[in-house]
Amino acid sequence: MHLVIALTSILFLTVYAQAKSSDDTAGYSDNSTSESGCLKKFCVSVETHLEALNTELTYVNQTLSCDDLLPFGRPNAGAILLCRAGYAAGYDCSKRSALWVSYTVTPSIHNSANVSRSNDFRTDLELPKKCRKELNDFTDGYDRGHLVSSATLDANREMNSETFLLSNISPQLPEFNRAIWRGLENLERNWSNERGSVNVIAGPIFNGEQPSLGLPIPTHFYKIIIDPARSEAISFLLPHEALSIAQLDRYRTSIDKIESISGIDFLSLLADDAETSLEKQVSKGW
Repeated sequence: MHLVIALTSILFLTVYAQAKSSDDTAGYSDNSTSESGCLKKFCVSVETHLEALNTELTYVNQTLSCDDLLPFGRPNAGAILLCRAGYAAGYDCSKRSALWVSYTVTPSIHNSANVSRSNDFRTDLELPKKCRKELNDFTDGYDRGHLVSSATLDANREMNSETFLLSNISPQLPEFNRAIWRGLENLERNWSNERGSVNVIAGPIFNGEQPSLGLPIPTHFYKIIIDPARSEAISFLLPHEALSIAQLDRYRTSIDKIESISGIDFLSLLADDAETSLEKQVSKGW
């Protein structure tokens, strides 16, 4: 917050100084107005400096670490790092989508049921404007599908509400979102009850030709679930189509396979031997 105030103050003083300097040195003053009613010379200066301020704030966001939410390191995709109360996300501006989310599922959080589903879907104002999803980007035929499930993070109002930011939402077919994806969300919570805390990395994949509704539509979704206490992983690569939870087992795969298709390195903090062992596992089921 102090940084934002300081940058805003610098913006105002710089714009004022440049406008004053222009009057003093140009020999005349362009006092015509734009359609918005402000002085053109001032509007241009404000726009220029607001762009610089946006760039600076985005840089600050990118340098945040979210270390406690990234136990295996930051995946190497998504230039904008978003740190939330219960998850981290790597966001890609060109696709207007998170490419991965990372979070920990713990019984103490998802069994607490301290708050009801907030359902407050909204634009993520932390993102530069050109990168944001808007509510009207989602049209009939697609659900607003959570990457991090709201039911997994319901310990408090802030944690639950942040799962409804549109940066955590992907367009999903109803027959996918309400079937296999919801079933997998239920399973991650069940496995957490059985095993203790588990770490999850999930996201969309845009592979080849994609339909579009103004937003690119993912061709696949993946979910990697890691039991750190047992050094075990179970991973799924799901085509974005109508699928039931009964079909889930046929889409079990390895982290290696997901990395090869997505181009993302997920476990960079692990020692090489541990990373190799975990990434090649194709679990027979938990």
